[in-house]
Amino acid sequence: MFSQTFDVDDVNVTKVSAKQSQEIFADALNAYKNYEWNNSIFLFKKLHSNPENITPESMYILIMAQTYAGQYKQAADDCTYFLNNYPDSQYVQLVVYQKGKNLYQTGDYEKAIITLSDFCHTYPSNQLYATSLFWIGESFFATYNFESAKPIYERIIAEYPDDSKAKDARYRLDVIAQRSREEKLLYLLKQTGEDYLSSKEAYEKSLKYHSVESSAGINNQLKELRQKNESLDADLAYEKNRSAELEARIKAYENDLTENIRLLKQQAKEAREIIGEEGDDNE
Repeated sequence: MFSQTFDVDDVNVTKVSAKQSQEIFADALNAYKNYEWNNSIFLFKKLHSNPENITPESMYILIMAQTYAGQYKQAADDCTYFLNNYPDSQYVQLVVYQKGKNLYQTGDYEKAIITLSDFCHTYPSNQLYATSLFWIGESFFATYNFESAKPIYERIIAEYPDDSKAKDARYRLDVIAQRSREEKLLYLLKQTGEDYLSSKEAYEKSLKYHSVESSAGINNQLKELRQKNESLDADLAYEKNRSAELEARIKAYENDLTENIRLLKQQAKEAREIIGEEGDDNE
């Protein structure tokens, strides 16, 4: 069983051979103890410039210093180097865990899930088991695979309620529940919006149809009115022509009547004159 944080006091310094190398190792170790991550990393890399000075202990502390300094990719690469070269080291379990966590930090979530899953399968009794589960859940969460992340968080809470990650797992479940509600709301809004747009489109089509129908009806009415007006105009013109003809006939009749009256008067006058002359002769 190993603690999550490596205890630098347990490092076997006697494995460093040369006196100078021992001094560099001691300085690197001291910088690590004082949280001087970059200085510690520099000194360990200086130490490791001679391959003979590389030990499982120095490599592990270098990995941890890089992890704390945020040099996650380099730390993950050094974890791979460690596991390839020191498969029987007592620090293997911790290195496998750190590799998985650093892969998560680099955004390589698929490899992080594989590495941490192997850790959980191989070391089920390790005290970092629940923490490893949490980072697996975080890898799924980071890729929006909430369906896979949710049961992992639930398992941590149910089986490891006293673990430091149980609280974080509860928070993640709350976030997932909130996101689920938001997604449902967005879905409903989308459906409502689509229904609205569909109704609006149908309404506009109907309105356009009725508008066309109304326009056609109005046009038909106007056409009928124009036809009626044209008919009335024709009738009026006909009546005007008839009136003109009647007036002409009446005028001609009046003229004829006047002429006839004149002739009759003339004839009457002539008749009186003739009658008058005959009377004179009889006397």
